[in-house]
Amino acid sequence: MNLIGLPLDRATELLSNAGIVFSAEETRSKKGVEGGMDARIVRQRTNTDGSLSLLYALFRTEPLQEDTQPPHSINEK
Repeated sequence: MNLIGLPLDRATELLSNAGIVFSAEETRSKKGVEGGMDARIVRQRTNTDGSLSLLYALFRTEPLQEDTQPPHSINEK
């Protein structure tokens, strides 16, 4: 079962319903993601005992209020 990219809550629901033992750990960049609220699976590993280890990260999928300006092109001067 490939869980990469799924929301954490959906992945844990699928695993629980399937009776699969798992653990989940958060990872983040040093800077973090301001306003990140969307936890998604970024890595999964099957352990020798058959359980899964999930690694998830928080993503910002909605713009922050101050992000009202469109990004500047690198070619603009």
